[in-house]
Amino acid sequence: MAEIVLTNTGRDLFLEESPEFRGPGAVRAVDAVLGLLALRGADRGSGVPEPTPGLVKRLLVEDLPAFVWAAPEELAVYPAVLRALAGRFDGERRTRIEGVIGEAVADFERAMGDPGNLTWPRWYAQLLRADGTDPGDPEAVRAWLARLDGPPVPDGVRRADLVGRTAIADLVLTEVLTRAYVRDAEQPPAAGPLLSDHDVAQGIGRVAQALLDRWTAAGLAEGLAGEYAHLAPGPDDLPHLVLADALLDEHLDYYGDASVPLPPPEREAEEAVTDVERDADVLAAAVDELADEGTYGGEAAHLLYTLYQRGCSAESVARRAAEFEDWTVDPALEDAPVRVPPPASPGYTTPTASELARLLGTPGLTDTDRARLDRPAHGLAAVVDRLAATGLVFRRGDAFGLTPGGCAAVRYLLAVRRVAVPDAEETAEWDADTLVAATAGWPPAVAGRVLGEWLHARGHAAEAWSGLLAALGKVNAGTSEAAGTRGLLHVLDLSAAPTGALRDALANPAVGVRAADVLRDRGEPVDPDRVPAAARALHVLDGLPGKKGPLESRRGAFDAAASRWPGGSAALVAAMCAADPHEAERVLKPLGISLP
Repeated sequence: MAEIVLTNTGRDLFLEESPEFRGPGAVRAVDAVLGLLALRGADRGSGVPEPTPGLVKRLLVEDLPAFVWAAPEELAVYPAVLRALAGRFDGERRTRIEGVIGEAVADFERAMGDPGNLTWPRWYAQLLRADGTDPGDPEAVRAWLARLDGPPVPDGVRRADLVGRTAIADLVLTEVLTRAYVRDAEQPPAAGPLLSDHDVAQGIGRVAQALLDRWTAAGLAEGLAGEYAHLAPGPDDLPHLVLADALLDEHLDYYGDASVPLPPPEREAEEAVTDVERDADVLAAAVDELADEGTYGGEAAHLLYTLYQRGCSAESVARRAAEFEDWTVDPALEDAPVRVPPPASPGYTTPTASELARLLGTPGLTDTDRARLDRPAHGLAAVVDRLAATGLVFRRGDAFGLTPGGCAAVRYLLAVRRVAVPDAEETAEWDADTLVAATAGWPPAVAGRVLGEWLHARGHAAEAWSGLLAALGKVNAGTSEAAGTRGLLHVLDLSAAPTGALRDALANPAVGVRAADVLRDRGEPVDPDRVPAAARALHVLDGLPGKKGPLESRRGAFDAAASRWPGGSAALVAAMCAADPHEAERVLKPLGISLP
């Protein structure tokens, strides 16, 4: 079948007119380039597919890295084939195509060598060549496959990565083949069809295998789809990928972008040695069993995600149940750490009313309130206990969290869906701006830990402190996230900052007042003119109670600050709006204060 699919691509004509493309590697390049251009709809009226700038770029950076394997020394042949095709044109058309080729070559070479772009056929094509197997001999290829004990994976690549990339590549190729067949059927080209009815009748999947055999190694894709399918696991062989998708959905619900990083676990959790694929399957099975059980069974994936989102720190069953029941929880306590008690009775007991008041930040809770939360808390504890039966989640009293193995398994599940999950070593290497941009969206306790580790890795040097404090004033400046970024000051111990770094920060609107206060506490002289009005206005703004507490007390706090501000309330409001219009509107408008 590999000899008859994808005809009328002009390959023989091109090879006749371009004798420089000889040898198996060059012929494979010609076959792949012409075949993919034709499948993507290139005009074949001249006898060969005519490249366009758009087709050239897609071919080099998308299609070839998905469907073709070539040794590093063979890579140059592929853009050379495209240049030879462009050479059939004159004038601006040729210039534009050659320009796109030149611009895309570096990306093409990078994509072809990127382990993240490997599929099972491309990976095995690389391995068998390294072992000296002739990629053009199907019997030799099958004999090589027969000698493998199991599916090896490249360093730094997970089986799930190969599974996912292969599934996407297979889907894309079958769609391209289907569209090409339909296009030729609806508007028969003068050059003849690319696929015959006989070919398609055998199945588009088999046609795709035949093409991959031509573009990677003879008989390879067919073998991996048949007798040696165990060497190329698919999505059905990794059932935990369903849970990975659910965790990705959770991340997108929170942040809208997989590249937004989650906080790293503590180093102790990172050091867990475990079979993460096995553990991921165990977690996935538990989540699947819970899906339709009770009120909170469907929240199991959400619980796992939020535990990782906390830096793998423990959470409170009662607090989480209260949130599910739409009870008011102090925003400052939503992500607060929870003390993990020593092991005790496995039965769950809802915390006392006074402890609930502390956990939720809601004074005055009574035993009646506790009774109302008792049933939801027990229902959630039952879900947690089912997850804990895996050994990857724990519950002690009201506290629950991920074990080191569970933390590693959830991190793996997020990573296979390309969610950014740096470890502590990675975050320690970030520059100050990257660090501040990430930690501003993390729970305060976790942010404080990571910022402290970052400074520790640099010996708490003045340069590191200066860079970090400067980043607090520029990252997210002018946006609605600026106030949250300044909030990192509350988790930084400025008393440990070197004097020089604090003096550098006096003019920083986000840091100036706090830096001046620390210097004065040390007995250091501070020129008040070094601290700008914007810094003083932001200090007052960030110190107001925002939307928490009775309106009268919040307005009273503003009036008290305005009475001490030069020029009074109007001048203070103007200074606040100039320094951070987003936060000024959020805080001041509910107080009935008119903004300029």
